[in-house]
Amino acid sequence: MDLLGFLRRKGPASAEVIAAELGVTPNAVRQHLTNLERDGLVTSASVHNKRGRPSLEFSLTDRADGVFPKRYGQLATMVLSELQAMAGPEVLDDLFRRIALRHSEIMREGMEGLGFSEKLDRLLGWINRAGTLAEAEETEDGIRVSIHNCPFRNTALRYPQVCTITPHLMVDLLDVEVSQTSSIHRQDPYCSFVIKRPDPDTDER
Repeated sequence: MDLLGFLRRKGPASAEVIAAELGVTPNAVRQHLTNLERDGLVTSASVHNKRGRPSLEFSLTDRADGVFPKRYGQLATMVLSELQAMAGPEVLDDLFRRIALRHSEIMREGMEGLGFSEKLDRLLGWINRAGTLAEAEETEDGIRVSIHNCPFRNTALRYPQVCTITPHLMVDLLDVEVSQTSSIHRQDPYCSFVIKRPDPDTDER
């Protein structure tokens, strides 16, 4: 029963109208709509008719938009391909550096007065909110930050400049040296970066 597809094509409709269009019973439609409304994908509203009692109409919520197929990655790849063709690979280096620095300007406001460790925690929290599954661990060489899920994986596999956003953020916000030790672009299972911890006397500045 493609209720979401029907509401996307036709707009708000009652259970009776949906049932007639899909060739199922109104009760079956209502039961399905109840589940969709519980999941936050459908909302209902009472609509007053010129004749008879008000009817209940159902429509999609903003959340339902995420259920339908998207090709953001494909579009991003097409745009980057055209940019590179017009201006060369250097323009992509500058583009992602500018993206990182723009984000760091926003994040910096919440890091004023914090020490290195607190800044790193804030930065990792921000990165994780993008669904990256980032984690940090102490090593002999420094703090290794591993990112196990890249939201831009398909694009990054073709354009490694995408992978520079994270180290640019680390360098700009933490004022430290950062090196990349693994990368999905090099067919590693995940990306990882090593942050050289600052001197102890600067750690809490």
